[in-house]
Formats: sequence, C-alpha cells, structure tokens
Amino acid sequence: MDRLDAMRLFVRVADTGSFSRAAADLEIGQPTVSRRIQDLEAQLGADLFQRTTRALSLTEAGERFYTRARAILSDFEEAEAEVRGLDNEPYGQLRITVPHSLSRVVIAPALASFMRQYPDLSLDVISDDTYTDIVQEGIDVAFRLGELADSSLMAKRIALSPRRLWASPVYAAQVADAETPGDLPTKDALHLRHKSGLQDWALTHTISGVRAELRADGRFRASSGDMLIQAAQDGLGYILAPDWLVCEKVRAGQLVEIFPDWEADALPLHAVWSGGKLKGKARLLVDHIAQAMKAGEIREKAAV
Repeated sequence: MDRLDAMRLFVRVADTGSFSRAAADLEIGQPTVSRRIQDLEAQLGADLFQRTTRALSLTEAGERFYTRARAILSDFEEAEAEVRGLDNEPYGQLRITVPHSLSRVVIAPALASFMRQYPDLSLDVISDDTYTDIVQEGIDVAFRLGELADSSLMAKRIALSPRRLWASPVYAAQVADAETPGDLPTKDALHLRHKSGLQDWALTHTISGVRAELRADGRFRASSGDMLIQAAQDGLGYILAPDWLVCEKVRAGQLVEIFPDWEADALPLHAVWSGGKLKGKARLLVDHIAQAMKAGEIREKAAV
C-alpha cells in the first residue's frame, strides 16, 4: 500500500476511534482496514493502537506518528492544491455539520449556489442542533452558533447577527403598552432549553444607549429554534432571535418585530475544524457562507 494512503487510513482510524467507522467512511471492508493497519505497524516496527474489546486508542508511538502524519498529509494536500488549482476548482467530498435552523434558512441555499459553482465537489451535510464530535465523525468544517467553549479545535468567526425581539401580530398588540423590553411578562419568554438556569436578556436602545434587562423565565422552552418560532407564531410569547432565523415568518406576516429600537448582543457564527490551517475547498466553503451571512443581505430578507 502507498505510504500516503497508509497514513490517510491511519489518521481516519485514529480520528474515528474505530476500524468499522473508518471502513464505512472509506467504503472498504473492516478486515481490509485491520490488515492494512497491521501492515503499517509491521513496516514501522511499532504498535500504533492499543486494542481492547471496548476501545481503540493510540499508543505513545501512535500519538507521535499521528502528529507527524497529519502534518505530512496537510503539506502534501497543500502542494497538490497548488498544482491542481484546487483553490479555484475544488473536487472530492466535504463533510460538514450545521445547526438545523441555520441550515434550512441560510446554509442550504448557499450550498446550492456553491455546488453549482464547483460541479466536481460533493457535500455530506449533518444538520443537527447538538454539537457533533467533528473528530470522531470525520467532519471537515462545523458551523456553530454562539460563543465557543475552550477546546483544542480551530475556529474562525465568520458572522455576527444582531438579535431582536419577535412575536405574532396578535401578541404584539397585547403588549403594545409596554415601554421597554423589561416591561414584558417574563413567563412569555420563549427560550432554548439547553441553557442552564434562568437567562437574563440584556438589550440596548440603539439611539440612546440605555440598557434594559429581561429575565427570560418562560413557560415554554425547546432545543430547536424552529420550535420557538412556531410557539411565537402561535401567540405563546416572544423570542429573542437574529433576523435570519425569522425572515420567512416576517415576510409572511406571521411574526413582527417588537421594540424595533432595541437590540441584544449579536449572535456569532463560527467555522470550526480539527486542526491546521483552513485551506482548499474547506476555506472556499467557509468564505462562501460568510458572504451569504452578511448582515445587510440577511436584514433585507427579514424586511417585509
């Protein structure tokens, strides 16, 4: 087996932590993967994996070889990209993961235009509101909303989306006498369920700079932005959301903005990957999504 192919196979097994997952990803048999890893270990004269019935982990030699193999493969792919012109004409597969609501409203249309631009590229998309393990699942790029926890992953912020308060026209009429967001009933705040404890929504008046805090202690919470939108559309309360999340409902007249002169801190969107420099087809995709997320374009989508 070619040494570069052996390195690629080894890295995929290490990333997935499983011979069977690596075999499925590469569409080859598991016995073939096991045999090729054994051949590589024989060539190197060292065990790369510790094998038990419950887990597969790298040995000390395996960890060192993994670091060097990733660097060698990265350098080779960069050199290959320069020769082939992949920065302009990418080919092969990209596996990405995106939050469901973002994928439906923003990412999917952007991916369609991206694939039309690069017909030799294929995409494998995981749409999930939970955080997929990008190393274990072999993800090239993950798009994640909100502030990121400290980790060994690489990240690039590609957009900031201001958040505002939205509700159904019927509910908006019911709270028309409220002078500031702080006057809204806290029980009607519709919020994400993965947040721990009570939430304080801080909003700023865009003209005066005055701040108002709203305790989001609503009766309805969900793990999906689409569920919150539906609840708001049904008049159960109000949501704090970026324009892109509600643009379809706003255009249809099913949601309206309440307190239009007030904004909360912007919601960041990050591209996240497992290591090294973002380049080639992954960089092209991230740049494409960043262009699609421009605040001006999204704001126009939300306009009635």
